[in-house]
Amino acid sequence: MIWKTTTHEFTATLCQKTGKTCPALARMARALTDAMATAQPVTTSEFEVEGSGELAHCTEGCTARFRASPSQIRVYCGANAGDPADMLDDYADMMFGPEFATLPSGVLTTLPCAMLQASALAPHPSQQVVQQATA
Repeated sequence: MIWKTTTHEFTATLCQKTGKTCPALARMARALTDAMATAQPVTTSEFEVEGSGELAHCTEGCTARFRASPSQIRVYCGANAGDPADMLDDYADMMFGPEFATLPSGVLTTLPCAMLQASALAPHPSQQVVQQATA
């Protein structure tokens, strides 16, 4: 599923447990985009945060891992806590990226049951003027 807001383009996979899109995953991604926007005035473009949390509204009871930066946010539901974040990013690049990519089998001990990527959109010129005027 793909959708846009005024600031981000969201791309999400279907949940492998339910076969549907996950509203809890979308809520978490929106909360992360809001948090990154709040942090933007006091951080740099290199700012990054990683973490995990229970998806309270997920009917399957998933734990989601995330990695967020000002330009991109990725959320992985049901990923193994022991898998390196870089390997999850490689897997997401393979799924969401425009380039053909492969990974050796067994790189991840458990594949995420659902994933979401939020990519920041370039601001429109009118948004830049408003941001500069309020700064």
